[in-house]
Amino acid sequence: MRLIILLVSLLYLTSLNAQDDWRLYSSEDSTIDNSISSDSIYYLQDGNVVIIADNRIDTLVSYLDDNPPLVNGYRVQIYFGSRSNAEKRKAAFLKKYSDWPIYIVWQQPDFKVQVGNFMTKIQAEKVQHEIISAYPNAYPIYTKVIYTE
Repeated sequence: MRLIILLVSLLYLTSLNAQDDWRLYSSEDSTIDNSISSDSIYYLQDGNVVIIADNRIDTLVSYLDDNPPLVNGYRVQIYFGSRSNAEKRKAAFLKKYSDWPIYIVWQQPDFKVQVGNFMTKIQAEKVQHEIISAYPNAYPIYTKVIYTE
């Protein structure tokens, strides 16, 4: 047993001596190149970049432009009821307020007139307060909206 302990300790001590001691090297022996300074910065000249890409990427980009993604968000609902009245409310809203997009959404059995594409409820409530005098029954609703940056 003593022999095994002695062999293990000798093996451990020899492995410690096999490692390089970092204190033996001076900073002059370092391989780090510190010769780059602000005086040696090169400025690039104008050139041409050629992008080789699959044509399907352009198709995908045009599809996403035509069909933007839907995300969870808020709109302000100003009316629900019959289709003819919904179209009248939409036209009246567009005459008065043209800052926000307006949508007619059909959800059985009614048509809903909804305003805006807002990512947060606070944004929707700000619009609600702006239009509350003309549309006292307007309220924000949680729904799918078109993502805008």
